[in-house]
Formats: sequence, C-alpha cells, structure tokens
Amino acid sequence: MGGVSFEGQVAVVTGAGRGLGRAYSLDLARRGASVVVNDVVREVADEVVAEIRDAGGQAAAAYDTVATQEGGRGIVGVALERFGGVDVVIANAGIMINAYFEDMTPDTFDKLMDVHVRGSFYVSQAAWPTMIERGYGRVVMMSSAGMFGMQGASNYAAAKGGIYGLGRALAYEGRRHGILVNSVLPRASTTIAAASPVPDYVENANFSEALREATQDRRKTEAVVPLVAYLASRGCQATGEAYSAAMGRYARVFQGVTDGWLAPDVDAVTAEDIAEHFDEVGDLSSYTVPADLYDEIRNLGPALGVS
Repeated sequence: MGGVSFEGQVAVVTGAGRGLGRAYSLDLARRGASVVVNDVVREVADEVVAEIRDAGGQAAAAYDTVATQEGGRGIVGVALERFGGVDVVIANAGIMINAYFEDMTPDTFDKLMDVHVRGSFYVSQAAWPTMIERGYGRVVMMSSAGMFGMQGASNYAAAKGGIYGLGRALAYEGRRHGILVNSVLPRASTTIAAASPVPDYVENANFSEALREATQDRRKTEAVVPLVAYLASRGCQATGEAYSAAMGRYARVFQGVTDGWLAPDVDAVTAEDIAEHFDEVGDLSSYTVPADLYDEIRNLGPALGVS
C-alpha cells in the first residue's frame, strides 16, 4: 500500500478486540504493521489476531489489563518478545459507567481513572524506554468530546480531560527523543457507549430532526481510523495536539488563553477590580494558544512591554 505505511513497524493497540480498537488494528496491519492486539476478553482479541493473519498480516494477542503497571509492562512485553520493539502505541482501552454526580461512587470514579488515565500512562511508560533507545515513537491517546462536559458522566469527562493533559505533558518530554504524542477525540457509535448509555442524553441533546437525520449514518468507527493512522505515522510531525474526529469532520481542539485584563498594580488588585473588568477577562475576540506551560508566561511579554 502506498502513502501512509507502517512496513517494518510494530504497533500496540489497547482495547483492540472490538469497536474503534479493532478498526485501528486492522488498518495498521493492512498498512504493514505488526500489531499487538490487547484486550482483556481473550476471545475477541484472538478473533482480531486471526482476522489479521488470515489477511496475510502479522499480529499477536496480549490479554493483560492496562489498569496496572504490571499489565502495561506485560502488553509491551508481548511486542518486544514477538516483534522486537515498539514504534507505535495507540492507547484506546476504555469503559463507561455513567451516573448522575450525586449517585457516583468512589469505585465507579476510580475504575474510569484506572482504565483511561492510568491505562494510557502504564502502557505508554512501558514502551517509552524502547522508543527513547530508538530515537523514534508515536503515541496516540484517546480523549473524547466527553471532556467538554455533559450530564451523568463526570467520571468519564475527568478521565478524558486527564488523558488530554497527559498527552500534552508527554509531548513536551518526548520531543527531544523523537517521540510524538497526540490525542484524538472520536465521535462514533461504540460498544462502551452502548453498554452504558448516558442518562437523559436525547432530552439534553435537543438536536433538530434535520441534524439527527444528517448525522445518523456518519457515526461510523471507520471514519475515525484515518486520523488515528495518520497521527501514528512517520509522516505526522505534529505533537502535543488534540484532534476531533466527529462523523467525518476532522478538526484541531485546543486550549486558549484570552488576552484578558492586566492589573496595573498586582499588589493592589481586589475582587472588585475583577468584577469591573470581568468582561475583558472573558473576551474571546483575542487570545493565544500556549504551546506549553512556559509559553503562557512568554505571552504576557507584550502586555508587560517586554520580550
């Protein structure tokens, strides 16, 4: 296959037995990658491996959970043992346990953090030394439009926001090693969403009938795959970014800081001053997009009359 190729590369895909993870695995394998298919449900992982092998590709199954350090090391260990390295990590494993905040329990909160945030951390960290040694790596983490917030999914929003922050930080550290890290916010019909529907989703969405009809056939998992494959490829040079793949629309997602209001005397500013200038604080007509934590401070320079 010409164009985006993974010939000679090894990819680890977590949560790969169904849905999006399965779709990523099949596409990477078609493009030449040797794929480690991770899923805690052995049968579905084995089915994807068989599908890849039947099509002439290379794949191996890894059944460890992403939610522990030992599991992350075990998954990457399969890649090292079977294929001799890791070039790509797609941290896709995820679950949903939805409930209104007043009904949320510490257990349902922790489970989301374990799989989404710790899972992305453990698998990526296990692959990190190999990528540093090779001077090359691509990590794609699955955030979600859920981090923008909705009812009944505070644990999911917190976890997906955590992945976004983790990806930003790892991109900063990985850049000097040739490791690029980006996040994707997929919008697709998935098995985890079907298994635990968001309460009162339809009532709160309040979409027009025309919009429902226009989008109902566009929530395909296959529509997310092209963006993930590109971000995982050698051709992609972006890092520290997040991108939405929403029903065939691909777009950058970013954190921005408004120009805001600069207090003339930082020692004398009061809550009353903030109230007086609050419209300036929130004015979206002019803003910057910091590349990193230090960039926000640098962006204060013009307002302070320094460079």
